[in-house]
Amino acid sequence: MKPEEQSRLLQSAADRATRRPEFLGWLLARYAELEKLGGDVLRRDWRVSMSDWSRLQLCLRPRPEAFLHDVTEIATAFDLDRGALAAIVRRVDAVEVLRMNEQPGAPGSLLAARTRKKKRRGPGGKGADHD
Repeated sequence: MKPEEQSRLLQSAADRATRRPEFLGWLLARYAELEKLGGDVLRRDWRVSMSDWSRLQLCLRPRPEAFLHDVTEIATAFDLDRGALAAIVRRVDAVEVLRMNEQPGAPGSLLAARTRKKKRRGPGGKGADHD
Protein backbone atom coordinates (compact mmCIF):
# COMPACT_ATOMS: atom_id res chain seq x y z
CA MET A 1 0.00 0.00 0.00
CA LYS A 2 1.29 3.42 -0.95
CA PRO A 3 2.01 5.92 1.86
CA GLU A 4 -0.54 8.43 0.54
CA GLU A 5 -3.24 5.73 0.43
CA GLN A 6 -2.32 4.65 3.95
CA SER A 7 -2.54 8.27 5.14
CA ARG A 8 -5.94 8.69 3.47
CA LEU A 9 -7.28 5.53 5.13
CA LEU A 10 -5.94 6.62 8.51
CA GLN A 11 -7.63 10.01 8.14
CA SER A 12 -10.88 8.37 7.09
CA ALA A 13 -10.82 6.12 10.17
CA ALA A 14 -10.06 9.13 12.40
CA ASP A 15 -13.02 11.01 10.90
CA ARG A 16 -15.29 8.10 11.75
CA ALA A 17 -13.88 8.06 15.30
CA THR A 18 -15.21 11.59 15.83
CA ARG A 19 -18.74 10.17 15.55
CA ARG A 20 -18.31 7.34 18.05
CA PRO A 21 -18.22 8.17 21.79
CA GLU A 22 -15.86 5.34 22.68
CA PHE A 23 -12.99 7.05 20.83
CA LEU A 24 -10.84 9.97 21.85
CA GLY A 25 -11.64 11.58 18.49
CA TRP A 26 -15.28 11.99 19.56
CA LEU A 27 -14.21 13.48 22.86
CA LEU A 28 -11.77 15.92 21.23
CA ALA A 29 -14.44 16.99 18.73
CA ARG A 30 -16.93 17.67 21.55
CA TYR A 31 -14.29 19.69 23.39
CA ALA A 32 -13.60 21.76 20.27
CA GLU A 33 -17.35 22.45 19.98
CA LEU A 34 -17.61 23.45 23.64
CA GLU A 35 -14.68 25.83 23.40
CA LYS A 36 -15.65 27.04 19.92
CA LEU A 37 -12.25 26.04 18.59
CA GLY A 38 -12.10 26.11 14.83
CA GLY A 39 -10.02 23.95 12.55
CA ASP A 40 -6.89 22.43 14.01
CA VAL A 41 -6.43 24.82 16.94
CA LEU A 42 -6.09 22.09 19.57
CA ARG A 43 -3.79 20.01 17.37
CA ARG A 44 -1.57 23.02 16.74
CA ASP A 45 -1.59 24.07 20.40
CA TRP A 46 -0.44 20.59 21.37
CA ARG A 47 2.07 20.53 18.48
CA VAL A 48 0.85 17.18 17.16
CA SER A 49 1.52 16.21 13.54
CA MET A 50 -1.42 15.37 11.26
CA SER A 51 -0.59 11.65 11.21
CA ASP A 52 -0.20 11.54 14.99
CA TRP A 53 -3.46 13.50 15.40
CA SER A 54 -5.28 10.82 13.41
CA ARG A 55 -3.71 8.13 15.59
CA LEU A 56 -4.64 10.06 18.74
CA GLN A 57 -8.26 10.29 17.58
CA LEU A 58 -8.31 6.53 17.11
CA CYS A 59 -7.30 5.86 20.72
CA LEU A 60 -10.04 4.54 22.95
CA ARG A 61 -11.09 7.05 25.58
CA PRO A 62 -9.74 6.54 29.10
CA ARG A 63 -11.65 3.96 31.13
CA PRO A 64 -13.16 5.24 34.39
CA GLU A 65 -11.62 2.41 36.41
CA ALA A 66 -8.13 3.02 34.95
CA PHE A 67 -8.41 6.73 34.19
CA LEU A 68 -5.01 7.91 35.42
CA HIS A 69 -3.19 4.98 33.85
CA ASP A 70 -4.93 5.42 30.48
CA VAL A 71 -4.43 9.20 30.40
CA THR A 72 -0.76 8.75 31.30
CA GLU A 73 -0.27 6.15 28.54
CA ILE A 74 -1.90 8.35 25.91
CA ALA A 75 -0.08 11.50 27.02
CA THR A 76 3.26 9.69 27.01
CA ALA A 77 2.69 8.11 23.59
CA PHE A 78 1.86 11.47 21.97
CA ASP A 79 4.04 13.73 24.14
CA LEU A 80 1.04 15.59 25.57
CA ASP A 81 0.49 17.34 28.88
CA ARG A 82 -1.23 14.69 31.02
CA GLY A 83 -3.08 17.26 33.12
CA ALA A 84 -4.46 19.07 30.07
CA LEU A 85 -5.65 15.82 28.52
CA ALA A 86 -7.27 14.70 31.77
CA ALA A 87 -9.00 18.07 32.15
CA ILE A 88 -10.44 17.85 28.64
CA VAL A 89 -11.76 14.34 29.22
CA ARG A 90 -13.34 15.30 32.55
CA ARG A 91 -14.88 18.48 31.12
CA VAL A 92 -16.53 16.71 28.20
CA ASP A 93 -17.75 13.91 30.47
CA ALA A 94 -19.29 16.45 32.86
CA VAL A 95 -21.04 18.34 30.07
CA GLU A 96 -22.43 15.10 28.65
CA VAL A 97 -23.89 14.17 32.04
CA LEU A 98 -25.50 17.60 32.29
CA ARG A 99 -26.93 17.30 28.77
CA MET A 100 -28.46 13.92 29.60
CA ASN A 101 -30.07 15.42 32.68
CA GLU A 102 -31.58 18.35 30.77
CA GLN A 103 -34.35 16.07 29.53
CA PRO A 104 -37.19 15.96 32.05
CA GLY A 105 -37.83 12.45 33.22
CA ALA A 106 -34.55 11.08 31.88
CA PRO A 107 -32.86 8.56 34.15
CA GLY A 108 -30.88 10.41 36.77
CA SER A 109 -32.89 13.62 36.50
CA LEU A 110 -35.05 15.16 39.16
CA LEU A 111 -38.47 16.57 38.50
CA ALA A 112 -39.71 19.50 40.51
CA ALA A 113 -42.73 18.81 42.68
CA ARG A 114 -45.48 21.32 43.17
CA THR A 115 -47.67 21.74 46.17
CA ARG A 116 -51.37 21.32 45.84
CA LYS A 117 -53.75 23.88 47.21
CA LYS A 118 -55.84 22.75 50.12
CA LYS A 119 -59.32 21.51 49.43
CA ARG A 120 -62.01 24.05 50.12
CA ARG A 121 -65.15 22.91 51.79
CA GLY A 122 -68.17 23.82 49.77
CA PRO A 123 -71.78 23.87 50.88
CA GLY A 124 -72.79 20.51 52.25
CA GLY A 125 -69.22 19.61 53.32
CA LYS A 126 -68.07 18.48 49.85
CA GLY A 127 -64.54 19.39 48.83
CA ALA A 128 -63.09 20.40 45.45
CA ASP A 129 -59.46 20.28 44.29
CA HIS A 130 -57.95 23.49 43.02
CA ASP A 131 -54.56 23.27 41.27
